[in-house]
Amino acid sequence: MTAADISGYIAAALGTIFIWPQVIRVYARRSVEGVSGASQLISLAGTMMWLAYGVVLDSVPMMVANVNIEVALIAIAAMMVRKGVMPLWQPVAVVVAAAAYCIVVGQIAPTLVGLTGVIIGTPSILPQVWRAIRTERLYGVSATTNLILVSMGCAWGVHGYLISDPVVSYPNLILIPCASYIAWRAWRSHRMPSLHSMV
Repeated sequence: MTAADISGYIAAALGTIFIWPQVIRVYARRSVEGVSGASQLISLAGTMMWLAYGVVLDSVPMMVANVNIEVALIAIAAMMVRKGVMPLWQPVAVVVAAAAYCIVVGQIAPTLVGLTGVIIGTPSILPQVWRAIRTERLYGVSATTNLILVSMGCAWGVHGYLISDPVVSYPNLILIPCASYIAWRAWRSHRMPSLHSMV
């Protein structure tokens, strides 16, 4: 087994588990305070496209990983709808539109579905960064999820470098600093002595 294989397996494993601390936090604390709805919606669309691309490639690991992430994102969106910070029509419309896009474009140009997933998925963290900049209250945001994202980004960056694929490496130049900042801000917010609203 090569270093490229090891880094790829590590990145894939981290990519499978990273989102679950966020799901656990919003349900255990019953709070989505500070969670960016825009980031969740963009991620829903991007993950759907990666899932479709996995189907096109007949890649079971890609399909399993993206079904896992999509289920977690739907769970977070459901709590946001329940808490009244996101109308139900938004996640439903995003999932339906993304699925329709994948079905239609996947028949014509399957690679375009994967490329669209990269274009949409890479900046999906930016609305959450903006939310972290604008508010001190990030009670619903999981610092653990973002620390795992940093680790995952490092693993994918190394993997992309080892296989000489800049498409795999370069998105992590955005992901790593963004997730680091969110983790730091969330950690500080969780330590604040003020009362947290149960939004």
